[in-house]
Amino acid sequence: MHPEHAKLLTQIQAMGRPPREGPPLRDSYGGSGHPFYSVGVPERRAIARAWIAERRGGQPSDALAVLDSLFAGDSHEEKTLPSFILAVDRAARRAVQPSDVERWLGELNGWAEIDCLCQSVFTAEDLATDWPAWKSLIERLAADENINKRRAAMVLLNAPVRASDDRRFRDLALEVVDLLKGERDILITKAVSWLLRTMTIRHRLEIEHFLAREADRLPKVAVRETRLKLATGTKSGRARTIREPG
Repeated sequence: MHPEHAKLLTQIQAMGRPPREGPPLRDSYGGSGHPFYSVGVPERRAIARAWIAERRGGQPSDALAVLDSLFAGDSHEEKTLPSFILAVDRAARRAVQPSDVERWLGELNGWAEIDCLCQSVFTAEDLATDWPAWKSLIERLAADENINKRRAAMVLLNAPVRASDDRRFRDLALEVVDLLKGERDILITKAVSWLLRTMTIRHRLEIEHFLAREADRLPKVAVRETRLKLATGTKSGRARTIREPG
């Protein structure tokens, strides 16, 4: 364990709620099964920001060494804290290679840990900087025997297709959906729906054509939610009252 990891873990444990003796709970909601200190997202973000401020001016390589240690930690909070750090620390994020992401994904389990790293950390700009390497990573993840990595292949593309008109992101997203459309585990079916719905923002016509062609082979939930998104702007068909994650 990296010494900085040990310090951060002490903060996590101190913020755990409610305080309890003995081993921590297990994360069931997020599906990881890892030890869980019940430290909320706002608290984890606060820990991340404070740590970034404390090491301001430090080398990205030093930060990545700490993140490596955290991703290999035991608890859900240790494994998700690095993603909050990367989302804010642009210098550290720019030092990340696709191979790092692939290695870190091997330490994660369940939708919450996968999405924390893949949903909103890496931007369209990040992927475009070395698109061949990122494209190769996503293709490998989509074909991996680990279902968490297959989900990651789709979630990594959500932010880029939402923010950019770059057809490379759209084309790869459709390729990945086409590859995984026959799976029926909820980890995959909900990610298929999420990615298709996100693509309706900038690629509405292409998604309409894709649905018309593939509806019988796609998960029913993905077809239903994407058609509702096209028709109403939301996945449920109800008026939007809060920001929709997908």
